Amino acid sequence: MDASRFSYLLEQYKSGQLSAAEQEELLAFAGDGSEHDWQELLNPLMNEDAGIAEKLDQELISSELALVLQAGRQKSGILHQMPPNVAESNYIRRWVWAAAVLAGLLVMTGYYFFNHKQGNARNAIAMIPDIQSGYSKAVLTLADGSQVALDSTGNQIIQQGAAALHQQNGSLQYEIKGAATEVSYNQLSTPNQGQFRLVLADGTKVWLNAASSIRYPTAFTGKERSVEVTGEAYFEVASNAHQPFTVSVNNTAIRVLGTSFNVNAYPEEKAIKATLISGAIKIETKRESCLLTPGKTAAITSNGNTSVSTANINAVMAWKNGLFWFENADIKTVMRQLSRWYNIEVEFRGEMPKATFTGEIERSLTLLQVLQGLGSNELHYTFENGNKLIIQP
Repeated sequence: MDASRFSYLLEQYKSGQLSAAEQEELLAFAGDGSEHDWQELLNPLMNEDAGIAEKLDQELISSELALVLQAGRQKSGILHQMPPNVAESNYIRRWVWAAAVLAGLLVMTGYYFFNHKQGNARNAIAMIPDIQSGYSKAVLTLADGSQVALDSTGNQIIQQGAAALHQQNGSLQYEIKGAATEVSYNQLSTPNQGQFRLVLADGTKVWLNAASSIRYPTAFTGKERSVEVTGEAYFEVASNAHQPFTVSVNNTAIRVLGTSFNVNAYPEEKAIKATLISGAIKIETKRESCLLTPGKTAAITSNGNTSVSTANINAVMAWKNGLFWFENADIKTVMRQLSRWYNIEVEFRGEMPKATFTGEIERSLTLLQVLQGLGSNELHYTFENGNKLIIQP
């Protein structure tokens, strides 16, 4: 395939105008093209269409293409793996445009390898609607019980006593004007398929993942700053040594001064997990307490027992950075994340194979693209009743 033809097919793909015949042509090249062929065609496109000043390292391109071209030989899920020794922020920035090329072609390539090249006669994905990924949306419940729907486009100011609530795009920020004589408690909740960003009155920044909530005061006037969380949230706590910050999760308290950390407290997970990115936090349960240092995760079970281990920070921070990240995850672990992000119900029928999934995949992709990207030919997906995904061997 010459460069002009390849460029044309990619433009058709990006614009959503790729015909069935053109898709087959692109998929055929994805399956048969050599690593050298891919490099020759992608190099000019990466440097020009991406609009990125820094040039991709040839060794990095080579390793990424090798992952795609070898995908057909993998037994488990086909996921885009993070190369070692590459800073995540640089990696993601470099591959923004490649979401239309290597992320998009990755999911199509996986489908091609398993359903064409291996001659799998069974249709692994049947009648799956193209459900869009989650986006910025939440519900703000004020102290008087009234509710305000928030989304990624709204811009408004809500006055609540001495607090002015500024909604701008996908975030909500509190501003205190004058002395706060009366403190009210609000709650911000994200549904399935939603996420939102919050800036509290003290300047603390909070990112809420899907199906999560935070209850907090409109102003911090006491000896400490206290909030309550369900689901998953990432905090960048404003430093104030005279007013410690406490996050309450079920029967667990996370006490901090000024730090950044992630807390995962979904009820369907086996344990609450608090992961420290920077600073220091103290975990307190009814049974024990422990201090965390950066790079460590505390897992707290329902009976209050705590265990500490070294964290994979890339994996913990993936959701905030727009990624799914899996490490030897079984299909049920994978689907717990997908069910929240795509607002679907998942039902397993039959005994699930022991295939595991390792790597990353963009959270901006549609459900269909993600399922194709997972790529295991040991699983088959169908859809029922509008939002129920059926998975069986």
